[in-house]
Amino acid sequence: MLSVLQCAVLGSLTAPVAVGLSVLVRRHVGPDDAAGVLGVIIALGSLGAMIANPLFGWCADATRHRVGRRAWLIGGGLAGLAGTAAVAMSPDAISLAVSWVLTQVAYNACYGAINGLVSDGLPPEERTRAAGFFAAAAFLGTLPGLAMAAAFPTDIVPMLLTVPAVAAVVIVVIGILIERPADVRVPTTEARDGRRGLREIASRAFVAAFVVRLVVAIEMAAGLTYALYLFMDRWGAVERDAVRLVSLSTLLGAAALVLVSFLVATTRLRAAPPRILVVSGIALLTVGMVGRGVAPTVEVFQAATVLAGAGIGLAAVATRSLVQAALPPERSAFGLGVFNVANTLGPIVGPLIAAWLVHVAPGLGFSDAYAGMYLLLALPVVAVAALVPLLRPSARVRSDQLTP
Repeated sequence: MLSVLQCAVLGSLTAPVAVGLSVLVRRHVGPDDAAGVLGVIIALGSLGAMIANPLFGWCADATRHRVGRRAWLIGGGLAGLAGTAAVAMSPDAISLAVSWVLTQVAYNACYGAINGLVSDGLPPEERTRAAGFFAAAAFLGTLPGLAMAAAFPTDIVPMLLTVPAVAAVVIVVIGILIERPADVRVPTTEARDGRRGLREIASRAFVAAFVVRLVVAIEMAAGLTYALYLFMDRWGAVERDAVRLVSLSTLLGAAALVLVSFLVATTRLRAAPPRILVVSGIALLTVGMVGRGVAPTVEVFQAATVLAGAGIGLAAVATRSLVQAALPPERSAFGLGVFNVANTLGPIVGPLIAAWLVHVAPGLGFSDAYAGMYLLLALPVVAVAALVPLLRPSARVRSDQLTP
């Protein structure tokens, strides 16, 4: 049920990000200034999400009365619906920006509660399985929002509000059922000790997992940023065909990510040590990035994208499993909120890094700037493999083990 909640929240945020904000900004400021204003609004929303996710995770951990984490979950879902309505009806760019930031903050209150609930009573042998389902949900949750954007390309209100309205109902119903009063644990002195949670977040294992996830998120965001131009320059595709090829490549990579996540969650792969999954993910992602850089045909490029997607899926599942093992359950929401900053930061800096690499690649001897970009992007993936030895459970959880 927690994976369903994550899908509901992601679906509520997808349509605005994919289409809605672009349409509204263009209406408010005109086509000439739309790109710059849109970038500022998206950046402000991302900043709000980066702050709100760990903040509300800390609030969810600190809430120990009988209502428990459900208050943050349900309140965030309802506030997110209200914020989305404000986005859809915003009269100008400033109110749009404020509404979008508040919407991001509200839905990240849901994430804070979900991050805490997923670790309550989660046995060690289920960590990798749970991480697999959550990694798959990270993509599947975007599909309803994308469907609404396709169904209502110019009708803003149904485009933006349909999924959040359904999500609000789902969140309220599951929120009432997911954590009964009898299941709420009595706080202990250890649970009240916030310093313990901070120590775990500062541990080598947590920091190493964070860096691995950040690099993976950057690669995911940067990997297809300039694919449109690559298809047009390297293979002479016209713009219309290039758009279709980029869409297909994106779908193939996402499908590989989801498939691998489900396989890890539902098969004996979940018994593999997470560090092995991280190494496998890094290897596949490296091959995928290099393969896209040197691909002689479109088909090879797409096959390499599938390998990269599979590598991202393995690394995402394994790092979340390792982080959940490193965190005490009573501080898991705050810790996972900090960890999720990597997912938010990656899409912000990834395209910027890709743009810089395209610019400097010819000066480094690459005749094809886009090939140089992909090959240079593979270097931090290889480098991050040096952190794998640090991905060990602390003495507190070593007796539990990460996997069965």
